[in-house]
Amino acid sequence: MTPAEPHDQRLAVRIVAIATALRFVVAALLPLGIDESYAVVVSRRLSLSWFDHPPAVFWIAHAAATLGGESPIALRWPFVLLFALTSWMLFLLTSRLFSARAGVWAVVAAQLIPVFSLSAGSWVLPDGPLLCASIAAALALSHAVPVAADDDASTLQASRWWPWLALGLALGGAGLSKYHAALLGAGVAMFMLSDLTARRWTTRPQPYVALLLAIVCVIPVFVWNAQHDWISFRFQTGRAAGHGNPVTALVQNLAGQAGYLLPWFWVPMIVLLARGLRTGPRDRATWFCCCLGALPIVVFTLASLGGRAGLPHWPAPGFFMLLPMLGAAIARWEGRTADVVRQRMRLAGIVYVALLTIVVSHAATGWVARIVPSLRRADPAFELLEYRSLRDTLNARGLLAPSTFVATTDWLRGSKIGYALGPERPVLVFNADARHFPFTADMQSLQGNNGLMLMRIARNESEVEMWIAAQDYVTMFDTLHFEGTVPVLRGADTAVTLGVFRAVHLSGTFHGSPVK
Repeated sequence: MTPAEPHDQRLAVRIVAIATALRFVVAALLPLGIDESYAVVVSRRLSLSWFDHPPAVFWIAHAAATLGGESPIALRWPFVLLFALTSWMLFLLTSRLFSARAGVWAVVAAQLIPVFSLSAGSWVLPDGPLLCASIAAALALSHAVPVAADDDASTLQASRWWPWLALGLALGGAGLSKYHAALLGAGVAMFMLSDLTARRWTTRPQPYVALLLAIVCVIPVFVWNAQHDWISFRFQTGRAAGHGNPVTALVQNLAGQAGYLLPWFWVPMIVLLARGLRTGPRDRATWFCCCLGALPIVVFTLASLGGRAGLPHWPAPGFFMLLPMLGAAIARWEGRTADVVRQRMRLAGIVYVALLTIVVSHAATGWVARIVPSLRRADPAFELLEYRSLRDTLNARGLLAPSTFVATTDWLRGSKIGYALGPERPVLVFNADARHFPFTADMQSLQGNNGLMLMRIARNESEVEMWIAAQDYVTMFDTLHFEGTVPVLRGADTAVTLGVFRAVHLSGTFHGSPVK
């Protein structure tokens, strides 16, 4: 260890600690998004796996809710701590591949990239567990085979098992988090087969035991899917197809990546990836990062040529594996112009905190939409809108107590409504795309019961228009009684209006397939 390394290690600890403290504050202030609300609602009923993701995020959400209730901070604290662990392992990996100084800058970058620091770093989403398991797998692999340029292959004894067992468990953890794990496993195989020194291990039992251990870990996912006609795999493999213009979809995909990672980090990582792929295994540490990170980036970028842009965070796990390369590049830059580097990174930190402040305050009050009225139609912060006023309003009207279930027309609304009303009543979603909701409530056992039907309506929609919209669901009940509307407030403004129908005697079964 060089004299500078203990200082860098302490600096990395301070950075992770400060960022984690800030993340706890944001986790407490920011309402749950739609995907988070969905994870909480559908995790109330435990399962081996879930419709759209493996079980890790849902198991964690269920455990957190059981321990501390369903407030945002009670649900998010495990994910905040998980990202602190992820950040520390990122420092260890980068220090091993390049230098401790590179590790510091990799950690700094991870804290300043929104898709990592905010969503994966604190929200109730599968990305947090995936990143933690992925970086753990990379760290274990770096101890199993020579990776850094100065690694001595002779020191990696053939009898050593612990790095391989850790690799198997980490890959299994990734497989329990998100189906992206298949690309991580393929990246591990790509490095093992393309690097001459690593390839020697393919004649030994350790890699195959690691693979077997990873498969054992994900048995719950395969068991659940086998019981449900492999519905998760059919859903996920069908998401990339679209009917849009391929070029437009590709441009939207790339713009989304740049927005989620911020251009001043995204562009350098793209350049570093291109250079690393061109250099190949000659630079072993860089090639290691490229093998583990390239596949999600390439696959989900090229998938947009099918006519659908996809979601910008899909390639993000691949970019996370490039952070050691980015940290090393910043460290080299710092060696030439230290003052400039620190000034630029300080500016990046100021921009990130400013963006975070805008997001948190706008989510609570909607002030940006008042300044820019055009945002009212497509306000991205609507995903963070809380429906907490709904429960009190329905109770005040005497509608909630007699209801044994709540029904709505789409999974996004069902997620928000189900989270706001609490775990006492199951949520039914009458839609061809209901995600995991059909598996959370037994409609047969609810036959003959009374409930509420809630539908989002346009701001000035008449009662006649509401009834026309409700006609698709009339056959589900003996009768539907319109009980008026309920506003969902953001600050003092009405953000969403819900039409409320008293649903008397559930008597039908929705036969729509969850898969479009």
